[in-house]
Amino acid sequence: MLKKYWKSLAIALGILVLLWGFFGIKNFIISRQQIEITNICQNEELLAKLITKNINPFSKFKFMKKQSNDCRVLLAENTPEASENQPQNLCSILDAATSSVAMVVNTYVNDLYDRPSAAKELKTTAKLMTPYSYCPQYYPNMLILVEIKQKYGL
Repeated sequence: MLKKYWKSLAIALGILVLLWGFFGIKNFIISRQQIEITNICQNEELLAKLITKNINPFSKFKFMKKQSNDCRVLLAENTPEASENQPQNLCSILDAATSSVAMVVNTYVNDLYDRPSAAKELKTTAKLMTPYSYCPQYYPNMLILVEIKQKYGL
């Protein structure tokens, strides 16, 4: 009689462990998808959290690259408005774009030894920043990009 209860208890615990594992994996996948669709260009806190959570250097680079890509997306999406209306609230994107591309270019050159990709990143970002020349941050940020280009000979 006692064996019957142990078997039932073991089966119930097994089912609970399987359900717990299933929901844990499901929550992990959902949180990953939310990170993929979240624009992390100007969210330095989230980027730092993601990098420290994923200590692997390749995931660190993946998040830095995502931030750089997200900044380029923001620059491209807001180009028509920047060209026509020149709103000051879009100027903060320049600082985020400059810092993100600087991190990515440094990683490409120093860690991955990939100068062509670094040059492409730098050129693309600089081209996308051109419509924002009305911003007070534009020239200092462009000078930073020029310094990076000269430093690495890109």
